[in-house]
Amino acid sequence: MAGAEEVIDPALKEQETRATLRELFLKALGELSGKPCNIVTYEKSTLSGTFATWHPNGTEIIFRDLETPARFKISTALLRTPDVLAVEFDQPVALP
Repeated sequence: MAGAEEVIDPALKEQETRATLRELFLKALGELSGKPCNIVTYEKSTLSGTFATWHPNGTEIIFRDLETPARFKISTALLRTPDVLAVEFDQPVALP
């Protein structure tokens, strides 16, 4: 019928929106991977390292070449997200 408004199922619209947000999140992780950063922990310590990735369920972040304030170096480290207050990147990162 000409001029009839298209009815969009709210559940379908929500699914499309979630898919778009998930895609943007994954693209952002790809852009951040390999970038140097500082990690501020819940204990107010600042660590430095290279961002590797975020665990798919969001509970952990993986870093490479992590260095503690005592200059102890760890080649690969997994930090729980509740222990991380902030991840600060040294250089601007263009996100999608």
